[in-house]
Formats: sequence, C-alpha cells, structure tokens
Amino acid sequence: MSYVPKTYREDGGDTIHIASGGKLQVDAGAEVVWPNPTGAVDYYVDEEAANGGDGLSWASSMDTIAAAVTASNLTIASYAAKRNRIFVAGNTITEDLTVLPVQCDVIGVGHDTAGYAKPLVAGNHTIALAALGSRFINMAFIDTDGTADLFVIPALSHGISFLGCDFYAKAAGSAGKALEITSCNHIRVEDCRIMVSAGAMANIFALGISIEGTTTGIDIQILRNHITATAGISIVEATLATMGSLIKDNVLRTTDLAIDDNSDDVQVVDNRWMTDIDTTTSTAGYDFNIALSAGNIQMGVTGLGDAIPFTKITE
Repeated sequence: MSYVPKTYREDGGDTIHIASGGKLQVDAGAEVVWPNPTGAVDYYVDEEAANGGDGLSWASSMDTIAAAVTASNLTIASYAAKRNRIFVAGNTITEDLTVLPVQCDVIGVGHDTAGYAKPLVAGNHTIALAALGSRFINMAFIDTDGTADLFVIPALSHGISFLGCDFYAKAAGSAGKALEITSCNHIRVEDCRIMVSAGAMANIFALGISIEGTTTGIDIQILRNHITATAGISIVEATLATMGSLIKDNVLRTTDLAIDDNSDDVQVVDNRWMTDIDTTTSTAGYDFNIALSAGNIQMGVTGLGDAIPFTKITE
C-alpha cells in the first residue's frame, strides 16, 4: 500500500505541515495571497476592478495606482525600514500621478491588450512632494500631453528607481522629456526603454533622461537602457555633485547629443550611440569628460565611427 503524505496542524500553534511528497493544490479561480517578505503590506491594482476595494487582494483590487499609493503611504509609517508593494494589472490605466509611494515598489504584473508587454499608464506625472525609496518595476508609461514632460521627480526624492520600465512618446511626438529627476541621490534607471511611437523618428521625446538641480546627485546609475530621442541623457547643471556616478552599457539613437554631462564628473563607460550630428569632428557628437570615459563607440550621420576615448596606437 502506497504512502499517503499527511497534512496536520502543529499542536498549540498555527503552522500547517505538508509532509514530504505531499502537494498543495489550489483549483482554478481560487486565490492564494502570499505575504510581503519584509513583513509590510501589499496592495493590488486592477484597472477593471470595481471602485471601493481595499486593495488587499486581487478580489478587492483598487482601480487606480493613485488610490493604492494613498493607502500605502498611510500604512508604511508602521513598518520602519521595510517596503510595501503595489502590484498593477489591467489594460490602459488613464491617470496623472502626483504623489510617489514612500518605501514602496510599484510592480507591473499584467499587460495592455493593445500589444504593450507591460501594464500601460496613460498620462503625465508631475510629482508635487519628495518621497523616499520609490521604485517602479516592469511598468510602461505613455505621454498623453505632447508638450509636458512625461515623468517629473522633485528634489530630495532619494532612492528613486525605474527598473525595466518603458516610456513612450505621444504618437505625434513629445516636445518634453521622458524622465526629469532633480537633485536626488541614489538614482537608478536600469534596463528601461525610451521609445519612438508610431514607428517614425518624428514621434520621439525631445530629451530622454534629464538629471537636473545644482546641489546633490550622489550615486546616479543609468545602466543598460535603450533610448530613442532627440537628445539622450543629460546632466544639465555644471555644479551638480555627481562624482562616482555611472552611465554605462546604454544604446542610444538620437538626432542631437546622445550623452551630455555638464558636470564632467560622471563615468561614461561602454555606451553605443548613433546620432544625426555630423561627427567629422568627433567631439561634435558628445559632451562629457573624456578622462572619465572608456569603451564608448559613436556613429555619426556621415557614417564615420569613433572610439571614445580615442585608441592609442603607440606610446
């Protein structure tokens, strides 16, 4: 007679044991809610959900990200040094975000049925107040204004991160920036795409990533992104304290400067870009401290490629 693993509850406790070889089976349509591993709170957003849910499970999802951000910011004060999470599903979510979630990850887990591979938020997001530790993961954003910036992050929002996110220009082109971040430390923009819309170079952002402010910019990491825009990555102010920051492994297609670091303190390493600038004079195509660069390759509109810094043939 074969052994049948048993399930039992620990005496005097709340632990349920499934013996070796056993199986936990959940039928289709059932819901299992796993706890936040940090001990904080998870919220759920589904654009197709009815209004009024508390957001604590998919069955009671909130229907906007803003509602989940409000709820998360009320609870996170009880979980010092931990992180809430907001999971986002549904088709196009139309809203303009004005508040960031504090110590919280906003994680896309669905996709838009128009073909976008991630949950798509349609709107323009100018954040009013600083918040610490906001991270957006696997989310997509599309500009609906055409003149305003898509995402504007205010000063002192330290720890802001965009990880694996997509930023789409308006179909007729966007005169603003995809992402503007001012005077923040510990910035992460990694594995993101800043994309052309409707398949034409006329339909691009005026600027991909703009790092602004005159005071603090410690530990900026812009890594492994694919950017199509008029200008690619810009460190706007010469006085921004960016020493030790890194722009690395990005692929850029621009009509103007691909990388423009006016602080001259960012390390620029292993980037590849194509620009519509005439780069017969190589330095016409970029603006950064060549002494802090290594392994970059530039292709200009004339079809002349450059290694930056330049290759030394002999001592």
